[in-house]
Amino acid sequence: MQIETLNHCPSCQSTDFISMGEIKDYYYSQESFPILSCKNCKLVFTQNRPNSESIGDYYDSKNYASHDASKNKSTFIQIYAAARNFMLKKKHDLVRPFKPEWSRILDYGAGEGYFVEYLLKKGKHVIGIEPSGIARENFHKRNNQSMYYQLSNLPEGKTFQVITLWHVLEHIHSLKETMKALVDKLESKGIIVIAVPNQKSLDIEIFGNYWAAWDVPRHLYHWSPESLNYFMSSYGLTNIHTNQLPLDPIYIGMISAKYAGKSQIIGIWQGIRSYFHGKKNPENGSTLLSIWMKN
Repeated sequence: MQIETLNHCPSCQSTDFISMGEIKDYYYSQESFPILSCKNCKLVFTQNRPNSESIGDYYDSKNYASHDASKNKSTFIQIYAAARNFMLKKKHDLVRPFKPEWSRILDYGAGEGYFVEYLLKKGKHVIGIEPSGIARENFHKRNNQSMYYQLSNLPEGKTFQVITLWHVLEHIHSLKETMKALVDKLESKGIIVIAVPNQKSLDIEIFGNYWAAWDVPRHLYHWSPESLNYFMSSYGLTNIHTNQLPLDPIYIGMISAKYAGKSQIIGIWQGIRSYFHGKKNPENGSTLLSIWMKN
């Protein structure tokens, strides 16, 4: 494995960090990774992480459903699939009030492309980008259509009214370069929709180092409202909405309880607590959902 050690903050380029200890990869490798926090922009990030050429090994698990849900039929995979299907309409309805006329959409980090597929059936002009060859192949088998491997493969001059990143921003090695390229593809008054695990959620207070959304080393960054606002504002984007995704707290609660050696009932209960807390306090939701408009 090739290790990537960061000397500058991936968001603001500061060199002033605070150590937050180490987090174990309970999901796959059982390795531990240092976690640092930038004193300037407050971004928390994974240090000594696999580089972009090596990170694929850490997704190579029979349980990594977002790239290949056909791997097995475990309880977690079935729950994941049911939640994913439920959320397709929720995601569509969430975007619509902020861009009623939306018809040209880019789903970046599309996984197996279920959201792309849903929008295509709605008559939208939607493109998916997904680096996983298995995920793209599964999408093609279902739809007889293709998704792109990377942004640079898009037709020159192609622009979008809406760009979505559903649990993607935490995975991107070339963080600043990718966001700049995405903003360049967004038309004026277009919106970017971002969902990331929230460092300020009740989940992390409950589960600590067992919080499933640490998910090191696959999650390279661990966002909070403050760090995300700093990063997105640096591209001239304005936050127009903040909320949470409804099912994430329960799913995260179940996995976190498993890592902590606790019962699934406890995980579900803590997930429900987190959901209602986030409903009253969106900036403390399990998943930080935010919508950003290009000026």
